[in-house]
Amino acid sequence: MIGKIQSGIKQRKARVFFLFLLFSITAWFITRLSETYSHSVDFALNYTHKPEGMLLVDIPPGELGVRIRANGFQLLRYQLSPKEIAIDLREVRQGNKGFFISPQSYRSQIEQQLSQGIGLLQVPSDTIFLNFQKMKSKTVPVRVPEELDFAQNYMLDGGLVLEPEQVHLLGPPSEIDSIEMVYTEPLSISGIKGDFKQELSIDSRFRQPNTEFSQDRIQVSGSVFRFSEAVIEVPVEVINLPDSMEVQTFPNMVGVLCKGRIEGLKSLNPDDFRLVADYNAPSSETGRLMLDLAEKPGGVTETQLLETSVEFITRRE
Repeated sequence: MIGKIQSGIKQRKARVFFLFLLFSITAWFITRLSETYSHSVDFALNYTHKPEGMLLVDIPPGELGVRIRANGFQLLRYQLSPKEIAIDLREVRQGNKGFFISPQSYRSQIEQQLSQGIGLLQVPSDTIFLNFQKMKSKTVPVRVPEELDFAQNYMLDGGLVLEPEQVHLLGPPSEIDSIEMVYTEPLSISGIKGDFKQELSIDSRFRQPNTEFSQDRIQVSGSVFRFSEAVIEVPVEVINLPDSMEVQTFPNMVGVLCKGRIEGLKSLNPDDFRLVADYNAPSSETGRLMLDLAEKPGGVTETQLLETSVEFITRRE
């Protein structure tokens, strides 16, 4: 029994001693943290207010080592979570070596962002140089690679309608000078029988790391109609014939296959077309005169010559 009591007394004394020791260490630690020290810390730099129309090409320094005077609590906080300092790029100056921020400028900016009771003792004497490049704007047309498969006797009425038809680029000359047009991703539809509308992204191959596009997506639409066909026999007209010559073509009438709406095809006649052959430009391989449909009526959507060239004979008047 006496042994158990003595053992309990020893355990209580040990706990009291441990608590006393812990209290002493804590008090000492708090006292030390309350004192003021000078110490080197690293600040993370965040560059703000980029000049309009300018691009920061190379990444400037991301951190800056400085020496500050602060109490232990503040220093501990900075060690655990480095402070971020905003560097205002409106303070940038331009010299013979380009754009720069002087040590005096960024020292002043750092001092304004330090908490009360913290003193800035020393900053590097190095100037921060910045590689700015003037931005350039450019407008280019949009093109759509198409893979359109229409159902039998259906076709596109006119061309594809793009919204917008152009995009504006803003970027460094080194990236946009070579861009004359941009393409979307392919438009692929099969078995088309009616009007369609799709939204397509700009092809990623035209993306540049420092160039902004006014549009990321292009709306593409098309009107579709059911067509009929008609063949119109049109006389061949020979042009650039010398005054003293007469010419006879074989054949002297050539069929023109026309595709369009039924109501438009019903009113067609040969006078609506002009089919010419240039006497001064015969085929170098066959000697035949090549045909060109110089005029056609507006109601016809698509035409195809059933003969592309004609034989001919000439005689003097």
